[in-house]
Amino acid sequence: MRIATLQQFNTGLNGILDNQGGVNKTQQQISTGRRVLTPADDPIAATKILQLQQELALNDQYTRNMTAADNRLKLEEATLKSVTANLERVKELTVQAGGGSLTITDRQAIAAEIFQLQEGLADLLNTKDAGGEYIFAGFKGSQMPFVKADNGRYEYQGDEGQRYLALSNSTTVATGDNGKALFVDVPAAKNTFTTQLNPLNKGTLQVNPGFVTDEEKYSEFYPDDLIITFNAESAVDPKGANFTVRRASDNRIVEGMANVAYSEGTAITAAGVMLSLNGKAEPGDQVLARSTPKQSVTDTIFRLNAGLNTLGDNPIDSETLDILIEDTLVNLTNAQASVSEIRSNLGARLNVVENTRSLAADVKVVNQEVLSKLADVDYAEAVSRLAQQTFMLEAAQQSYVKISQLSLFNQI
Repeated sequence: MRIATLQQFNTGLNGILDNQGGVNKTQQQISTGRRVLTPADDPIAATKILQLQQELALNDQYTRNMTAADNRLKLEEATLKSVTANLERVKELTVQAGGGSLTITDRQAIAAEIFQLQEGLADLLNTKDAGGEYIFAGFKGSQMPFVKADNGRYEYQGDEGQRYLALSNSTTVATGDNGKALFVDVPAAKNTFTTQLNPLNKGTLQVNPGFVTDEEKYSEFYPDDLIITFNAESAVDPKGANFTVRRASDNRIVEGMANVAYSEGTAITAAGVMLSLNGKAEPGDQVLARSTPKQSVTDTIFRLNAGLNTLGDNPIDSETLDILIEDTLVNLTNAQASVSEIRSNLGARLNVVENTRSLAADVKVVNQEVLSKLADVDYAEAVSRLAQQTFMLEAAQQSYVKISQLSLFNQI
């Protein structure tokens, strides 16, 4: 068989290039520490390597989620511990304020400390996490949940959402509790009410939290609401500011509460409750006393503080104060129970985070070991193979030099 000179040269060159390619690939494997440089090297292993790398990346994300959940839950637990201590001190002062020998001056001194505790409690309820989000605001993390109104009452501005974080493909954990469920929807000692102003009011009206003065009358009236509406000044003679109190259910006027003259500080007593109004009212302005079986912890302290500051040393106010003290103690106990229940739940959630973290760490170790076996180069084998390939490359180069010098002309 005839072998052309060009074919001879190409065969020798291809041999050199093939050996050189093998040397280069082995050198790259040794320098990178990776056995599979491209999917073509080992298609099956390359697929498994990609899957393992994705699982490890997802595992890292879940680990970050666990850290975030752990930090947020521990912050909430510490905050609720401080809330419990705060409420316990308020209870102690409430018991002290119920002493029959105390005067209004004594009670006002106690109210001063309770006011400071109320402000401290508000700071706790508006706690932020490391990311600057309020932990008790639900989904409205950027919105301060408990905002102080002009009358000193704290109103909840968050929502009822509860945030969750994924800890694994099948495990999620709640990383917070909204303030409404925790601090607002607290069962009241008895059926009670909250006071609020119509947001469309044009005047400068303010209303205090109000008190139940006759439990029997209010029990008969409940669950209806009271609406206080200011009339035109011409509705009374002589002309002046006046209001009418109606039932919300059917708009009937409460007995004896039509076109009542108004002056700042007026105490309104109807259906077994009493509330006071201050500020200037415009015709059409409204105040609502809304019945409810619940009372927020902030309203409980706000109402207590108002009662200690304003209820006097007369038989009627003393009876109202007795009801207020009794209801406040029960309401504070209910608030503590609500907080205690969530604290127990937090402990369970922290256990879930810790157990999931341990499992994730074990899975990560296994995946890394399998990935190492598939992707990492065996240095002893690779170095031995490189020596062999280098020897073969040198042999190919030397044989090419010898063969390329062969010619018939050399034999003539």
